[in-house]
Amino acid sequence: MKQTPKGRMSRRQFLKLASPLGRVTLEAGRCTGCGLCARDCPTGALSFTVDGEAGAYRLLFRHGACVACGDCTAICPEKCLRLERTLETESLDAPAVTLFEDEITRCPECGQPAGTRSMMAKLGERLAAAGRLPPGFGLCPECKARMMSGVMRG
Repeated sequence: MKQTPKGRMSRRQFLKLASPLGRVTLEAGRCTGCGLCARDCPTGALSFTVDGEAGAYRLLFRHGACVACGDCTAICPEKCLRLERTLETESLDAPAVTLFEDEITRCPECGQPAGTRSMMAKLGERLAAAGRLPPGFGLCPECKARMMSGVMRG
């Protein structure tokens, strides 16, 4: 490998830093599938799909749409996303790749989606460890509101 003079970078390093695009990778074991990264992605490079019938949630990434802005890594509460500025010409027109996939949990009262299995498990662990597992944990927002309004009336 060709050495560069001290304080200088190689052409490869320069081109990597100068790339207008980025690649997002994810530590799947830390991700809860909250979707905040996709919600804040200004270009749609990150998106999520929910297949209600199959009960599947997928976080998708398209390299050709990523402008390496860093919004996704900044908003991620689990800090499980990594962004690298790079240009992968073979991936520019490629379909989105799945970064994360999980099962959707359903509200035990009405059957509506309540969150990803990972999110519910991690949140439940954290709240229980803090002694703050609220009544109705695991319910969808509508059923939780109904339950809370019933508690308030009684």
